[in-house]
Amino acid sequence: MSVKETLKAVYYSLANVSKKPVTRRYPEEPLPVTKRSRGMLSLDMDNCIGCELCFRICPADAIRMQKINMQFPRNARDEAPAIDFNKCIFCGLCSEICPPQVLHHTHKFDISTPDRRELVYTPFKLKAVFSEIVAKHPEEYESHIMAEIPDQKPGVESQSTQKTPQQNEPPIPKNPGTA
Repeated sequence: MSVKETLKAVYYSLANVSKKPVTRRYPEEPLPVTKRSRGMLSLDMDNCIGCELCFRICPADAIRMQKINMQFPRNARDEAPAIDFNKCIFCGLCSEICPPQVLHHTHKFDISTPDRRELVYTPFKLKAVFSEIVAKHPEEYESHIMAEIPDQKPGVESQSTQKTPQQNEPPIPKNPGTA
């Protein structure tokens, strides 16, 4: 290393000593989370209908349907999703496709553990997460209501009132050489 490169490295080091750090002290200072962030899933098991759509759409194969030994009024199959967070990629497809909107992404993202088996959540464990996080803060976790698509955009005529191309354009003259 040349003297010039050494002096340059010392200059950059001394210049950064006076600046504030760009990293955060994570456990002590929680990271800011946006409203639409997708963290750990929770399940409102009382309203789950057991339709298996979440199981079928999961691209990571992280969801399995598990039999429940309890009777729920809306669940004819007596089964609910169990999620393996070792496999889950937090894509959100399961919560979007859920017809009764019982799967919710929470803002909890720090689910690491030394034992991988603890990341396999049964429906009852997911229900506990729902009770602890989502049920206590319903304004943060509003359900994903699909926006209604209007029949007609403002300023655009509907198809029934639009003129067909034949009405808008003059007829094309035929080539005199063809019969």
